[in-house]
Amino acid sequence: MSRSWAPESIERAAGIPAADTGLALTLRRDITAELAGRVPSACDFLWDKQPPRATREDQELAGAARAHARRHGWPPPMAYDDDLIDLPGGDAGPGWKRSSRTTVRSADLAEDAQFIREHGGCRLAPSALVAMRLGVTKGALERRRPGPGVRTSKPKPAKGRMK
Repeated sequence: MSRSWAPESIERAAGIPAADTGLALTLRRDITAELAGRVPSACDFLWDKQPPRATREDQELAGAARAHARRHGWPPPMAYDDDLIDLPGGDAGPGWKRSSRTTVRSADLAEDAQFIREHGGCRLAPSALVAMRLGVTKGALERRRPGPGVRTSKPKPAKGRMK
């Protein structure tokens, strides 16, 4: 949900009933074995896809899901260790905690995007996918400040007479 996938959207895309997802989110101790078995394949299917936003309803569902996740302090998928995410007690990596900041420093975002591209299987992925993996918008990722040594424009010719 931290990536804006609402239970209704998950149902349409992966076949897990929205009611089951909603119950799992509110009553974590009552997750059935069947649901627990279906969630990993749904995550594998949806991890690199944006939630639907074609209609006003889709946009509202995505916004509500993201706001709900933020209110509850749920981390984005990249905060989890791949070996722990599917375990019953699996939690975000050591030291992860949601900052009280509502923005991400551009230098941090650029560093995280570079890491995702190099180590997250996204070397050739479009910016929208990298942004989704980081839990930010494509626009926020594209507005980031380039790292040291990255030229943002062509050098201007030196002023003076040519010899």
